[in-house]
This record gives sequence, C-alpha cells and structure tokens, in this order.
Amino acid sequence: MEIHVITDGKQSTVELTNRLLFMHKEVDYIHIRERNKTASELMSIVTKLIEQGVPKEKLVINDRLDVALLNHIPNVHLPGHSFSTEKVKKYNSSLRIGSSVHSLEEALMCEKAGADYVIYGHIFKTNSKENLAPRGVKQLREILEKIKIPVIAIGGIDPSNISELKGLKLKGIAVMSYVMQSDDPITALKELRKSIAEG
Repeated sequence: MEIHVITDGKQSTVELTNRLLFMHKEVDYIHIRERNKTASELMSIVTKLIEQGVPKEKLVINDRLDVALLNHIPNVHLPGHSFSTEKVKKYNSSLRIGSSVHSLEEALMCEKAGADYVIYGHIFKTNSKENLAPRGVKQLREILEKIKIPVIAIGGIDPSNISELKGLKLKGIAVMSYVMQSDDPITALKELRKSIAEG
C-alpha cells in the first residue's frame, strides 16, 4: 500500500525542504500543497528537492500546473477549484492527474473526466477538519466498489486506526499532520508501515 505525505503549509521554505529531504526515502509520494507560498518559493522547494536526489516521479504538485510543467514533474493533483482535468489531459496526456473527492458522485465524475486516481476523505476524525464529521469506512467501501480507478484514503489515519481499513482494496493512504507535525517523522512513518504490514 502506497504512503502519500501531503505538506500542510505550516513550515517555511527552508524548514519544509529540509523535512522532505530528511524523510523522502520512507514514502512513495510527496504532495507539495503550499497554498500560501509564491511561485518562486515553490520553484525553490522543488528545485532543491530534485537537486538533492528526490526522484521527480515521487513528487506530486498540488494545483500549480505551471510548477509541475517547468520542472518536468509527471504528477499533478487538481483540487475542485483548479484546472479542468479534461483540459489538462488534452494539453498533456502523459501527466498523471489526481483529484480530491468527498462523495461517490464526485468520484464518478472525476473518473469520467479522466482522473488517474482520487483521494477520498476524511475517513477519521482529524484536527484539520474539526467542524466536519468524518465520512467513515462505509462510504469509502462504497466508492471502492463503484469506481475502477485507484483510491487513496485520507483523514486522521495513523497506526491506531489503520486496521479499520483492513480488507479494502485501497491503492494507498495519505497523511498530513501525523507526519508533517511530528517531532520524529521517520519513526512516525516506520510505525505506519509496520501497522500496514500487520493489518
């Protein structure tokens, strides 16, 4: 099962770059999701990661298609307010495009639009969505049964609840604060991998 780490926009450019360089070997994909950083700052982060040995194939650029294209990064994640998946696919059919969804209807629409995968959540209670009830495993199972493209689960996932996803045909899980706010991200990721292997 893939592990996707999504940045949370709470670190400076230098702090974020250093943290990602420190832990990139422990994850399958790193999603650069920095809504408050400028194009110049994003370019600096991505350039340094690539120069320091992070494979381009491991990076996913959230929303900023320009940053992905200028750095020849093959993965983009397009939130609902971003570019049209159909238009981006028509412009560059080789890009791997993901979409965030919160319902079966959205998942079906994204699949029809040509998305290569969806990230669905939030599954469990999470501090980043304090005022919203978690969508739970039942709805996740329904989506997995109804769509054919890969599904990544997100939202409050950690070693304490990963066993609740046992038996589901997930492509992977995505984590944000569990890793990005951890004092020891390497240990956090290793514990997550161990829990996945056990359950």
